[in-house]
Amino acid sequence: MDMNNPSTRTSGGYCFHYRYSYNNKSKTTFGFGSHHPKYYDQIITKLNLQARGQQHERNSSSIMQRLLQDQTARSSSRNRKKRVLVVDDEPDTCIVYQIVLQDAGYECISYTDSVKALQEYRPFYYDLILLDIKMPVLNGFELCKKITEVDKSVHIIFITASEAYYEKFRGQHFPELGKINYIQKPIGNDELVRLVDMIIANSITMD
Repeated sequence: MDMNNPSTRTSGGYCFHYRYSYNNKSKTTFGFGSHHPKYYDQIITKLNLQARGQQHERNSSSIMQRLLQDQTARSSSRNRKKRVLVVDDEPDTCIVYQIVLQDAGYECISYTDSVKALQEYRPFYYDLILLDIKMPVLNGFELCKKITEVDKSVHIIFITASEAYYEKFRGQHFPELGKINYIQKPIGNDELVRLVDMIIANSITMD
């Protein structure tokens, strides 16, 4: 190494020396400077690439986990019993519908009190709701409006003997409900099961 050269390159960077005087005595000191700037650029680039690769792996893993969770949830939803909520102020209607639908393989819960049905409602739990329209305190349209405020995914069907009358009434007083579906009373047990099967099958296809 040429010690007379004020700056000498080494394998690690630069070697430098300088001379200073103290009490009329001179002294030479050696030291090492930093690496060339390109050396640090290469390190930073390498670290950035490693970080991006790790982040990509984490993102891919997270996406795969979400896909598996969604698939498991959909599979579980398909395999479990479909849930139907019936709300009608006529006890006989509730009992008959509940027995018929349970015999058809559905999990069915019924209420004769629309206010209690709302108070105990579980969002995102039911696959279908069958609502009577003419009920005291809280009619079917009002109950539907309240339910859809907390659960927009559930399918709601109205059961009535006067579809034309109540559709006109809905258009005047509850236009925000939009287009709704009706089941005409009276309805036989087999027809009830057939309609519920069809509605739920269509809702699964749409989902």
